[in-house]
Amino acid sequence: MSNDYSKLKYVSYQASNRTNSSNLAGKVQAENSDEELIRFEEKKELYVWTRPEEIIFVKSADHYVKSLIKCGGEKKWVTRHSTLKDLLVLLPQDIFIRLNRFYLLNRNYFSHFNENEKKLYLIDDFCIPISHRISPYLCHLLITPYT
Repeated sequence: MSNDYSKLKYVSYQASNRTNSSNLAGKVQAENSDEELIRFEEKKELYVWTRPEEIIFVKSADHYVKSLIKCGGEKKWVTRHSTLKDLLVLLPQDIFIRLNRFYLLNRNYFSHFNENEKKLYLIDDFCIPISHRISPYLCHLLITPYT
């Protein structure tokens, strides 16, 4: 991880207030890089900027989304004032799949889905309870390799 990126990783509210407010709603360019980062809120007035590839799973919560992101060697839940539809526009279409009207998944982290337990398993055996139905077509699509 480069030093420029780690400086952007955690940004306090006061520092974000000094930046262009139009960038805060969507993506921002990392300093000295072509990478685009997306802003999430970890706690009140503490924002996390993350690469789209580090977003593992997204769950809709009305006009907010709750996202599981990879942050260093750990995973953490963060929020963003957005809908799934608006967030999906910011994410790479080839690795993210919308499972239903409540969930988005990064296919790079997917391991398997247990329909009986209603749990989605990631490649490191981390599981996420899924309370809403996922179509058999999407389950098949998830297990099919993609290019």
